[in-house]
Amino acid sequence: MSFNSRINKAKRQLNQDRRSRSIPLPIFDWREVDGTNFAVGNTAAGGGLLSSNTTPIGESGTTTAINQFMSWATTVVDPVAIQVPLPADFDGSQDVTVDLWVASGTTDAASFALLSSWDAGATVTDAFDDAASKSATIHKITATIAAADIADTARFCTLVIVPPAHATNAIAVHNAQLNYSPIGV
Repeated sequence: MSFNSRINKAKRQLNQDRRSRSIPLPIFDWREVDGTNFAVGNTAAGGGLLSSNTTPIGESGTTTAINQFMSWATTVVDPVAIQVPLPADFDGSQDVTVDLWVASGTTDAASFALLSSWDAGATVTDAFDDAASKSATIHKITATIAAADIADTARFCTLVIVPPAHATNAIAVHNAQLNYSPIGV
């Protein structure tokens, strides 16, 4: 390998290392929580675990497609929460985004509220805006959490998503991830 080839390879690797990173937020790690103080349900309530008889429902796809997702029937607006351990290279001095892959319908947008708390600090509220892209087809919506709302050296965060009022269409979340910039970028 020539000297220039090695230099170009090193540059590509350096640029790869500087890109934002993602933390998966698995659908069945989310838990149904109380809408007032966001407490997880008691043992009789299954500890907030999603299933076929909770609100929202933990669902699988059709007989022809294996797809796990959580779904809020019309008028159901129960929040769900997840606690996320953050990696050692997490940089809280930069904005963080959260992506949801959602489907609703053409009438009701899946414009969720996003609440976050970093290292058990104050709760801040941001939003996913689905008004322009609402669709029964799975699509991505993104919320941005400003760096000013994040502890610089955060080691964990709690996220809560709250669906909007929706009288016509059920709303489903098929995937979720948190995106961050590593330290030094």
